[in-house]
Amino acid sequence: MKISTKGRYGLRTLMDIAVHQSQGPVNLNDIAERQGISAKYLWQIVNLLKTAGFVRGTRGPKGGYVLVRDPSSITLLDVIQVLEGPVSLVECVDDPEFCARTENCVAHSVWDEVSQAIRGALKKITLAEILRRHASAGTPGHYVI
Repeated sequence: MKISTKGRYGLRTLMDIAVHQSQGPVNLNDIAERQGISAKYLWQIVNLLKTAGFVRGTRGPKGGYVLVRDPSSITLLDVIQVLEGPVSLVECVDDPEFCARTENCVAHSVWDEVSQAIRGALKKITLAEILRRHASAGTPGHYVI
């Protein structure tokens, strides 16, 4: 399993909003500039985050985005599943009909176990924890995730 730029940039976007929203809604172009992400690509990511209920947007000259949920309630698993899709090593774990051998396949049970372990690890890490790690590392505004 590999996390694409969509997943990585989505997490960085949520971090950026969480850090800067105390000053009001966070402008998409400001996020794009701080994070070195194309505003056009970022717009697509933010729309997915908005649809999933992570952020809310406001229009106008002082418009932008704010988190809807508390960072402690947003897990890395939530973010990855919204932006990347189901977290599993092989397709038959999420779709048993993908392979006719699923019921009799020992490898399937192994892939399922490993996929569950990955999901469990991602579920334990919240946006609040990632922000805490960022603050303790003393990293400047550009988030390397």
